[in-house]
Amino acid sequence: LSQLCPVTAYVEWVELAQLSSGSVFRSIGKAGTIGSSGLHPDSLIPLLRTLFTYAGIESPMKYSGHSLRRGFASWATSNGWDLRMLMEYVGWKNVHSAMRYIEGTDPFAQQRIEHGMRAALQSS
Repeated sequence: LSQLCPVTAYVEWVELAQLSSGSVFRSIGKAGTIGSSGLHPDSLIPLLRTLFTYAGIESPMKYSGHSLRRGFASWATSNGWDLRMLMEYVGWKNVHSAMRYIEGTDPFAQQRIEHGMRAALQSS
């Protein structure tokens, strides 16, 4: 989405946190200091679900790491990545595994989503 692009958010976070190596997802202390090590693997999904709850997303407990992989694969294919490029980038060796994450292309999906977001923002 042009307003909430995950790639743009990632780039801005890396710049803001001044990360040059190591994990992207890190703890943030009460004083705003960024931890030096990555989040524990078991803390990412509960954190994601908490953020989804605060954002008002319906049924946040349904989301998992699979949701993130599927979201990235959908974003990449809708932005012109071909299957081979996506598989190489993500590290998938099997076409059947990759196809589990790719949804059919809908050329109007982004417009419908962004229109819905604008309407929701105007009504709040």
